[in-house]
Amino acid sequence: MSPFSEVSQLLHLDYLSLRAYLYEREHERIAVLRLQELENVWHCSRKNAKRKLHKLVSEYDCTYIPGRGRGNQSEICFITDFYEDLLDFIKLCLQQQDMEQLLHVLQLPFPRQWIGDLQKPIQEQFGLQPTTVGKDVLHAITTYPVTNLDPAFVSITYDSMLASLIGDTLLRYDADQNELVPHLAIGWEVEEQGLTWTIYLRKQVRFHHHRALTSRDVKFSMERLMHSACPNRWLARDIESIECPSPLVARIIFHRSNPLFGRYLASTPMIILPEDGENTDSFFIGTGPYRIVSCQQNRVVLHAFDSYFRERAYMDEIHCWQMPPERAHLIQYDIPSTETVPFNPAYDRPTELGYRFAMFNTKHSPTMRDRMLRKALNELLDMETMWKELGRTGLIPASHFFPWKSTLNRKSLTEAKRWLAASSYSGEKLRLYMLDIPEAWEEAGWIQQRALCIGIHIELHPYSFNDVHDLTNDPHMDIILSGEVSSLDPHLSVLAAFRSEALAFRRYLSDEQLEWIDGQLFLFQHENTEERERRIDRIVQYVVDEACIGFMHHPQHERPIHPMLQHVQYDSFGFADLYHLWTPPLKN
Repeated sequence: MSPFSEVSQLLHLDYLSLRAYLYEREHERIAVLRLQELENVWHCSRKNAKRKLHKLVSEYDCTYIPGRGRGNQSEICFITDFYEDLLDFIKLCLQQQDMEQLLHVLQLPFPRQWIGDLQKPIQEQFGLQPTTVGKDVLHAITTYPVTNLDPAFVSITYDSMLASLIGDTLLRYDADQNELVPHLAIGWEVEEQGLTWTIYLRKQVRFHHHRALTSRDVKFSMERLMHSACPNRWLARDIESIECPSPLVARIIFHRSNPLFGRYLASTPMIILPEDGENTDSFFIGTGPYRIVSCQQNRVVLHAFDSYFRERAYMDEIHCWQMPPERAHLIQYDIPSTETVPFNPAYDRPTELGYRFAMFNTKHSPTMRDRMLRKALNELLDMETMWKELGRTGLIPASHFFPWKSTLNRKSLTEAKRWLAASSYSGEKLRLYMLDIPEAWEEAGWIQQRALCIGIHIELHPYSFNDVHDLTNDPHMDIILSGEVSSLDPHLSVLAAFRSEALAFRRYLSDEQLEWIDGQLFLFQHENTEERERRIDRIVQYVVDEACIGFMHHPQHERPIHPMLQHVQYDSFGFADLYHLWTPPLKN
């Protein structure tokens, strides 16, 4: 009989949290513990831990034998199997369509080998059915937290994806045609010398609070980008002023011309906000196909905006749930159901238009200003060997910003030793920082062991997504495992990567390196497409020759998608295009 039939959900989670914590020391359903451990498991006081324990013993028919004497271990005996309890609770959550509790329990530290079996009831139960008449709700699982939704401060791909659903830009970039197309603006004119741009707005475009868009909102949004604290202020640095000659006309005056400014107007930080709206790092009012209803630590809820000026989004609600990477593949994109439509997911593996790399902190770390040491570290990044030893498949090695220009560069320990011998390295520990996720730990650990083979000592320092914008640790970092992801406009993305104050290049490259690159990017702005391609190649060659970074690989993402979801496309970040998703109508 399930222990969860008549017990509160909170008590379920307390019980399963305790079982997960004690599982490795459990023998024949008996485990030893000290009472003070429960304070950490349940994040409560000693007094409340005792109360919870007594409640669990009563409700779950456990046997608790207190330790004799201060500091001695106590003993607890369970009458049911932990795996069966976990499975029963997952089935209960599915039956009640309680996604929040389901995601809580899936984040417990149960054995990883159970994931495959626990996945089956989730996929069998999840089918397709409206939650109420005519309403379709999409549950999307992500491994990322929201760090900042304010478009002017966006620098993380997940934040950018969400912001693009909530807000709109004046123009859009059509990657297939390599041209700009109208969006919030119905048209625009550029004065011959490029010092004045006139933007003509569409009529009756509504914000989510139902006020119509005007030129004053354009002025407000662009002036926010000019603020000294804004990491994306490079997008507005050529602007001298913005005028509003009429409600539907905005005039932008420049102190110097920038032929690429139209591409800037299509970028996420240029999303137009209302001058009378509320804007925070977890909420803003936009004109987009979805409005934000809730932004919590592990869930973002979006509702379709019925008054959207383009086609209304098909999915009525989108719930984005954050889960740890090792659990996230249990569900990716699905709609809750009680109808018998089997999950049987199709697996897509879109290649992210981005690259992973090791960043060498030449701005702050005196040790990393040694070019010979950087060359030695770069030679350690043998992706073929890493992939083989880590048991991975599907390597797309990176030697360039773009996957279609990358080739496999051979690396060797012999060459690494040669560069190291020519360096001034004398055995000091190098501090390597990486995201606190399994993939990054795995890669960092491999690099650490590889470095030890030639006598370089590396210590690992994890950081969370919430620490990405924290600059206080920058002076202490020697090496940073990082990544860049391009938008659909790869040329603009190269500019953003090197000019955004929030991203790795501007934070960790030396002033001398940035001065050379900035000079190239100024020329880049005034060149045609072919010339810009050659300029990018030249910048890549520079960062390789200088060993500013060590290219690693281009990521792929495996996504299980419900077979009834239609028009599944991916953006350049590897996220499904949620605006265009739809599903055939289902019976109630």
